[in-house]
Amino acid sequence: MGFRPPKALRDEFEQLAKAEGRSPSEALIEAMHDWVRKKQRRRKAAEDGTQTTA
Repeated sequence: MGFRPPKALRDEFEQLAKAEGRSPSEALIEAMHDWVRKKQRRRKAAEDGTQTTA
């Protein structure tokens, strides 16, 4: 998978990952996991007829 985020976003992302002692790849994988879980919660809430803000 490849993509090119805007330079400013990429630079900030890389700085934050480095500050945490992590590679950008590790941080991106975590972000993807978080996004998938968030979408799954929202989908389940919609199916159950409940609302979620997270």
